[in-house]
Amino acid sequence: MHTTQQQGQDMQQNTVYYKVAPADPHHHYFDVSLQFFVATPQSVLLRMPAWLPGSYMIRDFGKHVISFSAIGAEVALDYIRPDKSSWLLEECSGWVTVHYCVYAFDLSVRTAWLDSEFGFFNPSAVCLEAPEFNELPHELMVPPIDNKDWHLATGMPLVEADKSGFGTYTASSYAELIDYPFLMGPLTEVAFTAKNIPHRLVLVGRHFANTTQLANDLQRICEQQIEFWNHAPFTEYSFLTMVVGEGFGGLEHRNSTALICSRHSLEPVLNNSTNNDDYNTFLSLCSHEYLHSWNIKQLRPSLFHPYNLTQEQYTEQLWFYEGVTSYLDDYFLQQSGVLPAQQYLARVGQTMSRALRGKGPQRQSVLTSSQLAWTTFYQQNENAQNAISSYYSKGAVIAMLLDLATRMASDQQRSLMDIMRCVYERYAAIGTKQENLIKVIAEVANPAIAEQVQDWLTSTQPLPVDVVLERFGIQLAPTCADAFSMQPSLTGTSVGSVSLGAALQERNGSIVISRVFEDGAAALAELSANDTLVAIDFLHANRGNINRAITRYQPGETVQVHVLRDDRLLEKSLTWQAPKADCYQLSISNAELAQLWLKLP
Repeated sequence: MHTTQQQGQDMQQNTVYYKVAPADPHHHYFDVSLQFFVATPQSVLLRMPAWLPGSYMIRDFGKHVISFSAIGAEVALDYIRPDKSSWLLEECSGWVTVHYCVYAFDLSVRTAWLDSEFGFFNPSAVCLEAPEFNELPHELMVPPIDNKDWHLATGMPLVEADKSGFGTYTASSYAELIDYPFLMGPLTEVAFTAKNIPHRLVLVGRHFANTTQLANDLQRICEQQIEFWNHAPFTEYSFLTMVVGEGFGGLEHRNSTALICSRHSLEPVLNNSTNNDDYNTFLSLCSHEYLHSWNIKQLRPSLFHPYNLTQEQYTEQLWFYEGVTSYLDDYFLQQSGVLPAQQYLARVGQTMSRALRGKGPQRQSVLTSSQLAWTTFYQQNENAQNAISSYYSKGAVIAMLLDLATRMASDQQRSLMDIMRCVYERYAAIGTKQENLIKVIAEVANPAIAEQVQDWLTSTQPLPVDVVLERFGIQLAPTCADAFSMQPSLTGTSVGSVSLGAALQERNGSIVISRVFEDGAAALAELSANDTLVAIDFLHANRGNINRAITRYQPGETVQVHVLRDDRLLEKSLTWQAPKADCYQLSISNAELAQLWLKLP
C-alpha cells in the first residue's frame, strides 16, 4: 500500500486504494488497508455490504472485520459504529488511511477463505465501501507472500503485477470492484479459446483432472452459448475453481465465475462414450454460471438497477433468472454434443423429481419461492421438502414446458431461445418486471401460452409434464427415490419393498435422520430430524442392516425403532409404508419426434 511518504508522488486524489494482504494464513486473516482523499473537512461513512449480487441472503460481511483503526494527517481518527455494518469517521480531511483485519474462514464462493493451502476472496467480503466515493476509480493491490508456489488469478483489469500475478488491479467504481473475485495459491491454469475469446479454467487444491478433456468440453459449451447470444459481454473469461474433498457451488461475475467442486467431479472418463455423473454436474455448473454472464449480469430485474447491498431486494423474477438458466445449462451441454441425449434426459428426470415431489411444491408457488428467497430458500431447514418450492428446479421445469409449448405452437419456428433473445434485446439496458416477461412470451409464443405460464408460476397445481413430453417422443415413467438418502438418482436407485419416509445420513459413524417427509412412516412413528437411529427391530441401525430391512418387510408390518434424541434413548413403533413412486425417469420412445428437441446421433 502507498505510504504517507508516497502521497503526492504516485497517488491520485480521485482514486480509492486498497491493499488486501494474505498476511496470516494460519489464523485465516487478510490484512486490509484503505486509502482515500477527502477534499474538505467532513465526516466519512464506511460500510461493508450486507450481501452480494447473485446470492440472495443477508450475510453481514461486517461481522468478520476486526482490529479497525483510521489515521488522517498522521493523527488517529475517532469513529463510531452507527450500525452493525458501518463505521462513521469523525471530521477528517486530506488523505485518510484505514487499517483493519478480515477473518476469512468460509470455504464457499460467497465470502473469503485463507489458509496455508490457498486463498480466495470476493472484494465485497473484504473491501469497505466509502459510499461518497463509489463512482471513483478503485485500485486493489495484493502483495505477494513468501511462497514461490503461489500465484494469483482474477478477472480484474491489471495495472502492474509480477510474474505470479501479485500486484495492482483497477476497477472503474466500487460496484465494478466487487464483481471480480480473487484466487491465489498453487494454481493449475488451463487455457482455451471460444469464438476467438481467451478463456481459462483455474484450479487450486489437489485434483486429478483430465485438463485436456476439460478444456475441450468447456470450449464447446462456451462456443454454444456465445453463438446462441451472438455476442459475448466480455473480452476474456475465467473459471476460478476451488477443488476440495466435498463441495459444490458457483457464483457469477462480470468476466469470471467462482466455483467450488469435489476432487472426484473432475475425473471425466469412465469409457469412450460417456462421462461420470459428477463430471457432467461440474460441466453443468460451469454452463450455468457462464450463462449468467448474459442472464443476470446484463439482463436483470429493473429493481437491481442499481443493487442496494445494505438490505434485501425482493423480486418475483428469480424463476426466470435462475430457473430458465437451470434449464438451459444442461440443454447447452446437450446441444454442444458434450452430453448424450439419454444422459441429458436422466438429468431432466432428476430435476423434475426435485421440483415436483413432496408437499412443498403443493404449498408454495414459484413466484412466492422467488420473493422469499432471502429466507425460505437460502435458509432452508430440515422441513424444507414439506414447506417450500424451488425457483431453481421448478422454474427449470416451467422453462422446459415453455420451450416445448412454443415449439409446438410455432411448428418448430420459434422456441424459448427466441423469447430469451427478445427479452435481452428489449430490456438488458433497463431491466425487467414480471409483466415484461409475460408480455414477451405472449408476443413470441402466443397469448394462450403466456397465460398458461403465468398460471404455472402462481399455482401449486401439478404441471402437465407427461402430456407435453409425449409430444416430443419422450416417455415418462414414475420411479422411487433412493431408499436411504431419499434423493432422486441419475443412475438407478436402491428401492426396497418398504420406505422409512425419511432421509438418512451417515455422520461420524452413526446414522442420523436428516429430513422427515410428512405422512411418511417415520413421521407417523414420531421420529424427528436429527434423531440418531440406534436400532430397527432390535438390530443395529447401520447402513447394511437398514438396506436389508427395507427389503425384508412388507407395507403394513410394524417394528420397534430405537433412536437417540439429545441424550435420551427413545423407543417408537414404526409401521412400514410402500415406497412412493414420486420421481421421474425419461427415455426416448420416438426418435423422430425427439430430435425436434434434442440432438441425436
